[in-house]
Amino acid sequence: MFKLLDGKQYSQELKNLIKEEIQKAPVESLPILGILQVGDLEESNIYIRHKLNTAKDLGFNTKLIKLPENSDFETIKEAIGILGDTTDGFIIQLPMQTNQIENPQTLLELIPKDKDIDGLSLANLNGDYRAYDCFLPATPLGIILLLQHYNINLYNQKIGVVGQSQIVGLPLANYLEQNGNLVTRYIKSTPKDTLIKNDIVIVATGARNCILPEQVKNNVVLVDVGIHRIDGKIYGDIDFNLMKEKASYITPVPGGVGPMTIISLIMNLIKAKALKDENIWKIFPKVKEILLK
Repeated sequence: MFKLLDGKQYSQELKNLIKEEIQKAPVESLPILGILQVGDLEESNIYIRHKLNTAKDLGFNTKLIKLPENSDFETIKEAIGILGDTTDGFIIQLPMQTNQIENPQTLLELIPKDKDIDGLSLANLNGDYRAYDCFLPATPLGIILLLQHYNINLYNQKIGVVGQSQIVGLPLANYLEQNGNLVTRYIKSTPKDTLIKNDIVIVATGARNCILPEQVKNNVVLVDVGIHRIDGKIYGDIDFNLMKEKASYITPVPGGVGPMTIISLIMNLIKAKALKDENIWKIFPKVKEILLK
């Protein structure tokens, strides 16, 4: 019988924990979240609202810079500089809605490593995630925190990571390898015949039904990162009703990885503040314990 990896419930527990820890903290000591948006994509607007509302609900200050569509490099660079000077950690909401930038990574490289709470600069992506000052991107961090919460062993395991995007699959596979696991990376063209050997399978392809029940072992741990909106309903990359019969643990969609992503961004923000001032951990001792396991 499978158990749900309930990210909705655990993310709320983490929010409650942060609220509890900051009750006696002076407002000026709390971290400031920054977000840079280029353009006005509705999906980006929704994600940004969720992030800002979560931060504000926790009592944190926020700073949003919203630039017009097709802003040029120098304009975006200037905004990055402002957020670097006025926040404790910030993100560039992707995708940027501009035809003036050939390679968005050139802008991500302008984010100081110690404020790159989305973990998308090469200094973080190519870094050693065991290092105190390295940031794992929010979605991979949320997956790790969720698995740890359910006491799922993440050492010396055989783990398949299906999908190698720079935001999820690549950094997650790097983290798991650095922490002593045998990780197999799969992309669209990779044969899936070895998938059945894995104890944990994490799927982040952006494609529906990309793996089938017969491709995974019995009692596998399944993590579904995908989000697909179809006829007013939300589905993941895998068919939950089919795959749950093979799983010991499985994330639902919605309510699994998604809620963990935003709270993990907040956890990274607290860590960014602590990199500047170790005394912040006196306000957030339980957050420190969870993050630095």
